[in-house]
Amino acid sequence: MKTRTVTIIALIYSIILSSCGNDDNSINTPKTLKDDIENQEFVTIIEDHLSGVPKNVQVAIAIINNESTEYLGVYNNNNVLRGIDNADKIFEIGSITKVFTGICLSKLAGLNKVTFDETLQNQFDFPLKEGGDITLLHLATHTSGLPRLPNNSDEVEGLDLNDPYALYNQDHLHSYLQNHIVLNSEIGTAHEYSNIGMGMLGYILANKIDTSYEELLQNQIFEPLQMSNSTTLLANVDKTKLITGLDKEGNPVQNWNFTDIMAGTGSIKSSVIDLEKFAQKNFEDDIVYNFPQSTLVDLDQDQGIGLGWYILEKNGNRLLNHSGETGGYSSLLVIDKNHKKAVIVLSNIEDSKTMNELGFSFLENITTNK
Repeated sequence: MKTRTVTIIALIYSIILSSCGNDDNSINTPKTLKDDIENQEFVTIIEDHLSGVPKNVQVAIAIINNESTEYLGVYNNNNVLRGIDNADKIFEIGSITKVFTGICLSKLAGLNKVTFDETLQNQFDFPLKEGGDITLLHLATHTSGLPRLPNNSDEVEGLDLNDPYALYNQDHLHSYLQNHIVLNSEIGTAHEYSNIGMGMLGYILANKIDTSYEELLQNQIFEPLQMSNSTTLLANVDKTKLITGLDKEGNPVQNWNFTDIMAGTGSIKSSVIDLEKFAQKNFEDDIVYNFPQSTLVDLDQDQGIGLGWYILEKNGNRLLNHSGETGGYSSLLVIDKNHKKAVIVLSNIEDSKTMNELGFSFLENITTNK
């Protein structure tokens, strides 16, 4: 009897050890994105596009599908993609800023503070070397003939290409307009993406109401929409929320600063939570937001441009979109207003191609799976 009892106890002890061993194996199994994100189709999309990004890359995503919004955060943790809660983290959004500048033009025009046909020459008390007949509408639609960047950067003392817009001030702009400006095409005849053009537009609009570009956005867009994480000034950013930018190889880089001359082209820092509010506002029937969404210039059979927005019309869908890229960040905002769907992608890696493909893949997914 004693021997049998000992045998049974030994058997039970063996089973317990075996069970513990199985639990340990389960605990020690490395977790992956599949464990962090419930929607496995979304996991596949993320892995397809982000598997090759460097360590420490973060991507914050908002997916708006009619009445619901889902926030996804992805982080490359030692070459393993994992989920992370980063919906309120702050990234540079780069040229998506141009959409906000276009909406400010629409707003001030509605208030009779500006007119679309005001010329560049009207804004300055000295004669322009060239381009005096460029209108505010030309600036907003990239049809001014202006090049991408001004050609007098050699006049900027202490210019740092790692922070290229930080020192380009009013004196440099005036010198450019008086002495250096050369148009690449006849005004109003061709589309040519121009950072200096959109920068000047933001500067002109702020001057119209005797304010700064930061205050213009805060008063006209950020505060009404309760976009509390959004600003054009690095000094105003909550540093505990700011995600460090990375270059293409994944090395940390410094953030970009903007003078008021160039702020309208790419200065906004924001979060996907804030941009979700902005996207929702663009769904509404609001003339200030509706007019910038109108196709004002046809670029090709499928694409046009409004006030800041690029507009893609294909397969029965009409997509408002703009991407952005700075020295350490890339971003995408794409909106299907007719079906109340939108995707926002913010990342801390200079790789707009990857982020654009990721965002449009998400939009295709939620459009297909209605």
